[in-house]
Order: sequence, then structure tokens, then C-alpha cells
Amino acid sequence: MIEHEGTIDNINGNQYTIRITQTTACSECHAKGACMAADTKVKMVDVVDTSGQFKLNERVLLSGKTSIGYKAILWAFVLPLILMMSVIFASISIWHVGELQAALMALVALVPYYGFLYLVRRKMGEKLAFSIKKLN
Repeated sequence: MIEHEGTIDNINGNQYTIRITQTTACSECHAKGACMAADTKVKMVDVVDTSGQFKLNERVLLSGKTSIGYKAILWAFVLPLILMMSVIFASISIWHVGELQAALMALVALVPYYGFLYLVRRKMGEKLAFSIKKLN
């Protein structure tokens, strides 16, 4: 289970924008002020909830199944890599083009792939959704 504590930053109907502050493992270190490795990032996550039980600036627990992360990695990194490698292999071995042209063709092949992901983003958002719970 993936869980993060966050704060409700915006409410628009049933859609809540949750602000999550991600810190590195060394953020709790006493020497973080002198260290350049300490890093903090603020991320915004949109969540749909129809219960209506949450208020603005309320601390909540954002949770999702671990499979959400695996699916996101598959769609964002693994499938594009397979597509690019397939285009490079086909370009060089079947169409007999040079390596530079094959690499450019592989990059161009990503345009329709990410265009498709953009078109189905709402449907994917429903499947890769997080839920929010009140903190005790």
C-alpha cells in the first residue's frame, strides 16, 4: 500500500487537490543544514471523493494500491522503451537505415504513443486513482 500524508490545498466540487511534501531519507538528519544532499519536493495530487467530509487545509492520508505504481511505471517507462527498441531494431535490420536515422525514427515513434496516452488520460486516471482518509 502506498501512503502519504498531505494537506488539502484546493476543493473543486468532488475533486480535491492534495499537497504532498516529499523529503529524502536524510531530511531528518541533524546535519541537513550543512549537507547538499538534503532535498524536499512539493507535489500536487488530484483525488475525487464524493463523501464531502473533508475541508480546506485539512491533513489527510493519501493512499493507493501498490499496483498503481507498477502500472504507472509500465505505461510511462517500460512500454515506451520497448517501442523505441523495436523501432530501432526494425529500422536497422529490416529497412537498413543508419543508426542516427533509426534513433530519430524511434523518438518520432514516441509522439503518437504519448498522444494516445494524452487522449486516454481521464480513463487512466480513474484506474490509477488514489483515495483519501482522515488522519486520526
